[in-house]
Amino acid sequence: MMLTNIDCRALSAVCWQNALKILLVCALFGKVLSAEFPLEIVDNSGTKVLLPKSPERIVVGGGMWPLPSLVVMLDSSAKRLVYIPRASANALRSSFLLDFYPEIAQIPAGNSENIEELLGLKPDLFVCHSANTKLCESMRKTKIPTIALSVSKWEYDSSRTLQGWLEIFAPIFNAEQKAAKILQWVSDTQEFVKSLPQPLNAPRVVILHRFDNQRHFSVGGLFANYLLQHSGARNVISQKNIQNVTLEELYAINPEIIYLNHFNDKLPKDILESKLWQPLDAVQNKRVYKFPLGSYRAFAPSVDLPILLLWLQARHYPHRDFQLREKISAYYKEVFDLTLSNAQIEKILNPTAQAGALE
Repeated sequence: MMLTNIDCRALSAVCWQNALKILLVCALFGKVLSAEFPLEIVDNSGTKVLLPKSPERIVVGGGMWPLPSLVVMLDSSAKRLVYIPRASANALRSSFLLDFYPEIAQIPAGNSENIEELLGLKPDLFVCHSANTKLCESMRKTKIPTIALSVSKWEYDSSRTLQGWLEIFAPIFNAEQKAAKILQWVSDTQEFVKSLPQPLNAPRVVILHRFDNQRHFSVGGLFANYLLQHSGARNVISQKNIQNVTLEELYAINPEIIYLNHFNDKLPKDILESKLWQPLDAVQNKRVYKFPLGSYRAFAPSVDLPILLLWLQARHYPHRDFQLREKISAYYKEVFDLTLSNAQIEKILNPTAQAGALE
């Protein structure tokens, strides 16, 4: 099994319950992803895209920030990326991946949507956010193979979204087996968390995104419901869309745990040391945490999803021993053949503020 060193009885139950799912995943990747070039795929907008050859010059634009890290992890290289969003570059350069793929530091980055400028990069594959219809359609008219990816097609289910992206990109990089391993880890982790005893009152949690200032910020929404539901917590801001709230409104909600994701540059000490935040239970009990930074910002769908779910469960229930560092080491070794040092694992668990830079 992919998950190691966890309670044997729980793992055994997970294995039996998950066996059929694993077989279905393998069948899916065997049927859908075994392909040769020229390769025809259907992107998340339902458009058929023909790739005449294996792409060597990939441009990512149109706000598709999570995609560059997925390319690096599937291809075990960053050399095909010739232009990526600036927010993607900031995350990659702050992650452990820079140690393994130093070419990351040299990838040109920006937020250009100028067609002539993008064509000047001579891409043989362009990837964009499906919500940016103007840019996606403009690039398609140039006859450059253009793949549009969605973050909302699967109702902000992180697992299904990741699978939808892998179904498109795994065959491009001949990474079908790697993709199946990723999805198996995700499925195993979800089942493992479900198998654990759940308290009557799950911790009340809020995830903070961007800060306008100390008194106004955005919370919840998007993938928050999935992540907290599948890690054993209660999302106190359960609306589907991100909500803008004031500090006074957060006082009224009074969460037990506050998580800071990587779409801001705040660290726990910024909240814990602020006099404005002291009335909150989460602050008084020092339960303010920064999301880990794996290959990308963990709140968004990425190959780091199984590690994030385990990390969240460990933060929700700190009295349980999840042997998290051992899991991190096992996952990246077994799936990606990356041997992480203790320092690199610490970097995942204690990222810098720079990882949250979006510009």
